[in-house]
Amino acid sequence: MKKTVVVENRLEEIKNYFTDKGYDIRALHFNDEIHDIDVNQYHAIIVNDMNNAGLSSRTKDSGKVIEAMGLVPHQVYEKMKERINK
Repeated sequence: MKKTVVVENRLEEIKNYFTDKGYDIRALHFNDEIHDIDVNQYHAIIVNDMNNAGLSSRTKDSGKVIEAMGLVPHQVYEKMKERINK
């Protein structure tokens, strides 16, 4: 799988961190497209607050959504790596 993540558009530091790690970034803007995310195309979907993200329950239950609130970029990255390696 290509190294790709979806990152909420306002999480600039996290977008930059993942870009530096070689990931392609898809910016997540809260509109109708949010329900069209195919979780199988991405390593992770990173949002600030999962409860306010407007994600479908199917997307939330995929195990790929990472809540970044209160975390620094490397913590978000490590959380993603833990989930991938399970």
